[in-house]
Amino acid sequence: MAGVSRQIRSDLRDIMQPDTTDSNEPVRKMHLHRLISLIPVSYPLGWTLLAAAFLAASFLILWLIEGSLLHLDATVMISVIIALEGMIISWAYRKVSSFEEVLAAVVDLPREELRRTFKKQEAEIFSDRGMIIFSAFFILFVHIAGIDYHAVAFNSIVSATVFKLGYYFAVYLEAAGLYILIMTALAVHRIGLLPLRLNALYSDFHAIGTVYFKFTICAAAVYVIWGFFHIIVPPQFSSLQMILWFLGFALLLFAYFILPQYSIHRMMMSTKREKIELFSSQLRAAMDSSQGAPTDENVSNLKDIFLVSEKMGQMCEWPFGSQELLYITLIIIIPLVVVILEIALGIIK
Repeated sequence: MAGVSRQIRSDLRDIMQPDTTDSNEPVRKMHLHRLISLIPVSYPLGWTLLAAAFLAASFLILWLIEGSLLHLDATVMISVIIALEGMIISWAYRKVSSFEEVLAAVVDLPREELRRTFKKQEAEIFSDRGMIIFSAFFILFVHIAGIDYHAVAFNSIVSATVFKLGYYFAVYLEAAGLYILIMTALAVHRIGLLPLRLNALYSDFHAIGTVYFKFTICAAAVYVIWGFFHIIVPPQFSSLQMILWFLGFALLLFAYFILPQYSIHRMMMSTKREKIELFSSQLRAAMDSSQGAPTDENVSNLKDIFLVSEKMGQMCEWPFGSQELLYITLIIIIPLVVVILEIALGIIK
């Protein structure tokens, strides 16, 4: 558990780092960047200030108009969700934009063709049109499924309107983030279809896996915060559709982490097989040389090749290790266990 907490804190620190790529970004930014750029600060601080402004406005409305701070906890959760989701979207843009060099070390394509391929993938991941359409359908689905139903009674229509606006904006950001995750998963899958460099290092493949792991951690963090929101806000997890939504999202997160990286696994297997074949031919040549002229130098070379060949066979064939898999599993499973126990024990009515 301590390792999971350290990993989450490390990833959150990375997400909250000021954006250092603004000057190198294309003139056309995605619409969420244009929105938050209206606040003349770094993206993470901008999203934090926007969420704080919503919380302050909600507090004043609840205090002065509603005459009660009964639903302040739900408003606090929405503010946290807005800040976190916004920062994650900005962080994802920064991470994907800086990923071209990693691909250059793995993919065997001319630099210009690689750049065109990367820019096309980047444009698809952060497409305003795709993101807005997907988010609209996502909000429609949330409404039709009854996930947006909250048994929260306000005395004033102003209080209810502000709460709904904050909630649907948070859902919109969730949908935009989900769109980015889906398109990133497709991009990772497509990497596996490109020609590979024979001299690609395993560290290059693991760099892809590490970034993808951070994407999954971010998605899991949003999933956990939304879980707390639904624990606090009635009707909580008393409805079947809410339970199925929460369980289904957990399965989706786990599948998101594993399935697209299968393409990278195949890339690593292919590179490993080609390298083993190369070392096998060198090993046969070294054995022939040592038998023909068994000098100390030839014997030493033969031992070195044996050692390298043995280590090649023991190399990991996935772009993530068991530790990353454990982190993701614990982050997803623990909230599920809490919710299931509360339902089973009747804590949530």
